[in-house]
Amino acid sequence: MVVKKYRDLLHVEFPPSKMTFNQRTGGNHVFYDKHLLEANLPPTTGVMTADKTLLKSLGKVLPDGTREALQETEFVNVFGRVVEQGHSGVTCLQYLYVWDYQAVPAHEADYEPVFVFIDHGQRHAIYDLVHYCSRRLDLAHPGADGPGLRMVPGWHSFLPDGKVPSGSLDRGLEVHPLSDQHLETWWSIPDEEPRLKIHEYVRDPFLLEAPGHFMEKPDENARTICCTFLEIERALQEFKDPRVGLVEGMKRAFVNCVGFLALHRLVAYVQLLNEMNNVGLVSMPAPLGAGFNIATIGDKLRDGFVSVTNAGKSFFGGMGSVKDDDSDKKKAGSSVKDSII
Repeated sequence: MVVKKYRDLLHVEFPPSKMTFNQRTGGNHVFYDKHLLEANLPPTTGVMTADKTLLKSLGKVLPDGTREALQETEFVNVFGRVVEQGHSGVTCLQYLYVWDYQAVPAHEADYEPVFVFIDHGQRHAIYDLVHYCSRRLDLAHPGADGPGLRMVPGWHSFLPDGKVPSGSLDRGLEVHPLSDQHLETWWSIPDEEPRLKIHEYVRDPFLLEAPGHFMEKPDENARTICCTFLEIERALQEFKDPRVGLVEGMKRAFVNCVGFLALHRLVAYVQLLNEMNNVGLVSMPAPLGAGFNIATIGDKLRDGFVSVTNAGKSFFGGMGSVKDDDSDKKKAGSSVKDSII
C-alpha cells in the first residue's frame, strides 16, 4: 500500500526572501541562478513519463506492489543550486530530481542527484547510476547534441545515453531553488527511508568521486550493490550479448563483491537481482528468497534462471558502450585516488 506521510514536506515552498544558501564548506560560494541552472540542465528522457510508460508496457508481469507504486508516484520538481569553488574557476551545478515515491525498492520520497561540473569551458556530470552509486559522463556544450541521461523507471536512477533522441527529450523542466530550508527540511524527516541522505557532498561536491558513492559513508549493503554493478559494467564491455555480459558480471560479483567468507553480503546481492526483476530489466521465474545460496548461484545464472528483457537489452547494452577505465576514478576537481568501492 502506498502511503505518503511527508507529501507536504516534499512540496514545501518558501518565500524567496526567506531562502538562504549557507550549507557549504569554507571557501565555497553558493547561490541560485535559474538561467545558469536551466541552461546547463543535462538532456534527459523519462523523468516525467517513464514510470507510467513502464506500467503501460509491462504492468501485467510486474508484482502487484510495483504496479501500484508506479501508478501513484508523482514527480515533484528539479531543485538546484550553484556552488563555486573558491578562486579555482570550477563550478558545480547541483540538481536534485525529486519524486514523492519510488517503486523499487518501495519507499516514500526519492531524491536523485545529478551534479554538473564546469571547468574552464569543459562540462561533465556525476550522476546516480543506482542506489547512489556515482558515475561520470562527459557532456557537450549547452544546447548541442550529445550525451544525456535516460531515467530508469521504478528505480529513478540514470543511465548514460549517447544521444538522447529529440522526440523523447524531457521538455519544460524548471529548476527550482535548492535552498538551505529545503535541504534542512528533507534532512530532518524523522523516518529513515524518505529522508535525504546526501550530506557532505552537497556541502562540498568537489570531493565527490566517480565511480564512488554520493553518501560519504555508505553502509555495507550499498557498497556491495555498487561493487556488483561495477563488475556488471566491466563484463558488458567484454561481451556483445547483454545477457552473457550480465550473467558473467553477476558471477564475477559473487566472487569479488560477496565472497565465500562474507555471505552476509548475499542479502544485498539478491536484493539487486530482485530489483532488476521488479523494474522489468530481467525476468526470473520467481523472486529470490533466503533459499538462494552459495551452492546454487553459479548453476542458476548459467542455466538461464535469469533472462534479459527487451528493456534490459537496451539498458545493459547502453552500459556496455560506456568506457570504464582509470580516467573515471576522478574527484570532481582534478586529482585522482582510489574509489571507495
